[in-house]
Amino acid sequence: MTIGQAPRDDIVPEIVGMVGRPLTNAEFGALDGLDAAAIAAAAPAADEESLYTRLASGEHVVVAAGFVEQRTAELLERLDREGFDLIVLITTGLFGHFATRTPLINGQRVVDAWLEALVVEDGRVGVVYPLKRQIAERHYLHSHGATIRNPRAAVLAGESGRLEEAARQLGDCELILMHSVGYTEDEAQRIVALTGKPVVTARRVIAGALRLQLAQISELRELAPAELVDRLPAGGEPLTQREREVITLVLDGLPNKLVARELGISHRTVEIHRARAMSKLGAASPAELIRRILLSARP
Repeated sequence: MTIGQAPRDDIVPEIVGMVGRPLTNAEFGALDGLDAAAIAAAAPAADEESLYTRLASGEHVVVAAGFVEQRTAELLERLDREGFDLIVLITTGLFGHFATRTPLINGQRVVDAWLEALVVEDGRVGVVYPLKRQIAERHYLHSHGATIRNPRAAVLAGESGRLEEAARQLGDCELILMHSVGYTEDEAQRIVALTGKPVVTARRVIAGALRLQLAQISELRELAPAELVDRLPAGGEPLTQREREVITLVLDGLPNKLVARELGISHRTVEIHRARAMSKLGAASPAELIRRILLSARP
């Protein structure tokens, strides 16, 4: 999911390529379905935080962050009900908390965690934004317990002259973060060539988080059903032995009738134990149980 309009063939293929493993994905955008008038009405006021994104037409627009955050929350609520193994919010600049039952990679939080882990107390990090106004808006960069230098650079994707200007301003930094997912790896390499400093894109940080999450999903799918049950998050009323047996067979893919035959109990008894177990675990389906295991394993 991105904050503009899908599909984002300027972003998603490069991130998927960095993951280095096959995956099936569907794309959604927070501004999908909006016409030009609705998007124009979402332009930020002078005192509102802003986001820079792309529409399906290829046009780039500036929209109010609050408007996008509300649209994002509504779309995530819908996607959370559609049975995806994972949702990836490919953006930076949205600072709200989005609660989902489906495992969620929130681009802003991933980039925050990466930056916080890397920056030492006297570190000097240059941050490149798409819009000059975002430099004043991003006060959070000073809350990492480190000296994070904001170089007052503003770079729009594809403008080589302004990339060179940013590189000059960032020349004495130890590390450069290209903060928008709109920045490509090619643009990062151009700044590397100009500064001789390590440069990381938000795309690469998000792709790394996605790679780790997909590896965890693959690991879970290789576990025996009983091992999956062992990994269910603790809390609430524990499963009875019979409920555990039923859920183990359900996670093995058996329908209720075969579970009943395997355990030597009636089909109706299986339905009762299954319903009680699902209620205790706060899940509506086996797929949701798997997602809960993933959520409990997230750092």
